Amino acid sequence: MRTNRQLTTVLLLAAFAAVGCSKPFDDPETKAQQQPPLSMAKPIAVANAASPKDEEGTTGDVPTKSGGPVSFANADAAYQAKNYSEAARLFEQYSERRPNNAWGHFMLGLSAWKAGDLATAEGGFEEALKIDPNHVKSLVNLSRVLIDQRRFDEALVRLTHAGEVDPTSVDVQRLLGRVYAAEHKTDQAVTAYRRAIALDARDAWSMNNLGLLFLEQNQAEEALPLLCRAVQLRTDVAAFHNNLGMALEHTGRFLAAAEEYRGALTADPGYGKAKQNLARVEAVKTGPEEPFDLEAIAKRSEEAPSADQTTAVR
Repeated sequence: MRTNRQLTTVLLLAAFAAVGCSKPFDDPETKAQQQPPLSMAKPIAVANAASPKDEEGTTGDVPTKSGGPVSFANADAAYQAKNYSEAARLFEQYSERRPNNAWGHFMLGLSAWKAGDLATAEGGFEEALKIDPNHVKSLVNLSRVLIDQRRFDEALVRLTHAGEVDPTSVDVQRLLGRVYAAEHKTDQAVTAYRRAIALDARDAWSMNNLGLLFLEQNQAEEALPLLCRAVQLRTDVAAFHNNLGMALEHTGRFLAAAEEYRGALTADPGYGKAKQNLARVEAVKTGPEEPFDLEAIAKRSEEAPSADQTTAVR
């Protein structure tokens, strides 16, 4: 009769071969940066750029090809309504008439990225950076576009610059972690994620990404506290539950893993990986398991080494 440990090895080999873990990423809501109205943004963010109002201090209305008015507010309304293709079209028209307004180009890039048009997104962010080379938000979001295209070396250049401009940016450190992980520079990736968490103790996405990195390195015990804390902070993210379920499988906690896969399906009923993983662990016949205390394990994430105790990012 197989032991739980033997079952763990067999099942996890099948799991990684069939469906794998959820990829490291950023919260889709974070991708939009959840910015306050751009007119309220901190001046330091775009030191050389015009505000959403045009240079003459008017509302910035410009005529569309159909004769109707387009203002920054009109385009931003489309973005806030998640009509990203329309927002990109409107910001493109706005930027044609206000080429010196970095915010228009930035929002064109952000809208086009959310619409899946990476070429237009890249162009928008590049135009914003021509006006203000130190615009951290454009540097960060351009790096995301480059990462999406697996242009990691280019993304690293942008992120390094962004980190020099704003050493306190959590997004910069998290994205550095993604770049280093993609390039198999594990020590640097760990350090970058640790720095992001040190800057923001509630950065659930960095915890998830670091936990997933440990999991892929067969370090499930190190992954477990981070993934528990990520789930504790964001119960609404299906990927967090799924990745925690994988870590629990790695450590032989099949019943607890099944509960996390169910949690993933509660957050996203169409999440295919969680469905496959749940079916797999429900077929396992095991003996009694030790009680799983998510809160107690999550607290162990606070005992992890700080960023300055790990290898420096190069």
